[in-house]
Amino acid sequence: MVSKEKRFVLHMIFASMMIFGAFTVPSVLLCIRYQDYNELIHIGILSFTTLTIGFVGQKVFYYDVNRMNSRICFMTTIFTWLTMIFITAIPFYLSSLNLSFIDSLYEAVASWTTTGTSVVNSDVMPIGLQMLRASCNWMGALGIIVIALNFLPTWQFVGRSLVITEIAGPGFLKISTTFRKTYRRALAIYISLTALQYVLLRLAGLNKSDSLITSLSNISTAGLVNLNNGNIIGYGLAIKVIITIFAFLSSLNFSVLLLTSLRQFRDIAKGPELKFHSGRILATSVVITGILFVSYNRELSSLKEFGKVLMQVISYFTTAGYKITDTGNWPAAACAVILVQMFIGACAISSGGGIKAARTIIAFNTASRTLYRHIHRNVIKPIKYAGTPLKLNTLLRCNLYIVMFVVTYLFGAIVLTINLDLSTALNTSIAMLTNTGSYINQTATPGVIDDYSAISKIAMMFLMLAGRLEIYPVILLFFKSFWKNDNDFF
Repeated sequence: MVSKEKRFVLHMIFASMMIFGAFTVPSVLLCIRYQDYNELIHIGILSFTTLTIGFVGQKVFYYDVNRMNSRICFMTTIFTWLTMIFITAIPFYLSSLNLSFIDSLYEAVASWTTTGTSVVNSDVMPIGLQMLRASCNWMGALGIIVIALNFLPTWQFVGRSLVITEIAGPGFLKISTTFRKTYRRALAIYISLTALQYVLLRLAGLNKSDSLITSLSNISTAGLVNLNNGNIIGYGLAIKVIITIFAFLSSLNFSVLLLTSLRQFRDIAKGPELKFHSGRILATSVVITGILFVSYNRELSSLKEFGKVLMQVISYFTTAGYKITDTGNWPAAACAVILVQMFIGACAISSGGGIKAARTIIAFNTASRTLYRHIHRNVIKPIKYAGTPLKLNTLLRCNLYIVMFVVTYLFGAIVLTINLDLSTALNTSIAMLTNTGSYINQTATPGVIDDYSAISKIAMMFLMLAGRLEIYPVILLFFKSFWKNDNDFF
């Protein structure tokens, strides 16, 4: 007899498999278009199998519930993601690339976590696998469970709990629509932005397949592995600008895009996150441009140089990680500024990684208010965000997450020192944990990763998954109490 908890978990896993099977159809079509029959067999069979088994399985294990405890929701999220990762690794393992199982798994984890890194050069990766990676980028950014909930007769309150465990960030802004309408509108906006980017890239001169793959990957801040492994220094200005604009849009709190579509501009203005995110991008770009001017001690075309720096800063701050300019020649001071800012990353509820701007604002407010109370001991002033006092639980969760983020980062760096020097290990750890995939002065590129040991690759996969799922679901797997049986839901 399958318990209620297991039926719930299995239903979402099979539903996600069904969605995955449907979203791999474009990979099949590209294999046919480019006559890549070897990959067509593997991806085609995988697409048909997952679509069929997922459709049947989600019907068999469907269970109508009104409430579900957070432990089961976390379990559903992590097991769904692990299932998708292992399934995605199959065509990479069976491909003509002759990848090991660890390398195949690495490609799958990088794809789902929107991390712009690969063990394979883009010029040798079959077009079908490039499209498969891009499709997984797209699903992984929005959330496979979020996508599944849009196509299923699901539950309002349980759906909300699942979305909270999968989407990166402390929480949504207040939206004047139901929760189900909210994530349906989010999916519509996501599709619209992807389609718009595709059209603009085509008009800018990029071919159809590269435009499609780039649009799917860039809107998910997964980098541009299909375009010269993310190095687009030699591409035209129009393509660079388009990619940069959409990377920035995808790094914003999705609530901003939702509120924009609802024309609730006053609510957008109340939120400090957009101002903080945009402000630090501009400020950092100005600072780095100044550092370059002073370090090189020569006249620079200020507008042109600032434009390059601005686009590169957006690439790192959105955790997209592609290369606009040659950062290898940047002075150490500029590199240090970027590295520190990479910890913050993008906004909450976005496809970007990092601690998130919202948590950083809350942490600053907590610190300043604590110092203020040391001076004025009797004052009672609550810590606010967007003008709203924050509950103690929210403050604890946000500040605890920052601590866990730093601990996970240091743990990953220690493991990576098995293969790397300390500086490279620290840089690689933050690149993986923020899902950027690259870091200033150096990129975890194909050929470099090949020399890493299996332990290092597993550590990098752990960091990528922890960064995308916001650490909690991954860490909970190592607690005995997480696996206990309970029936505290109805």
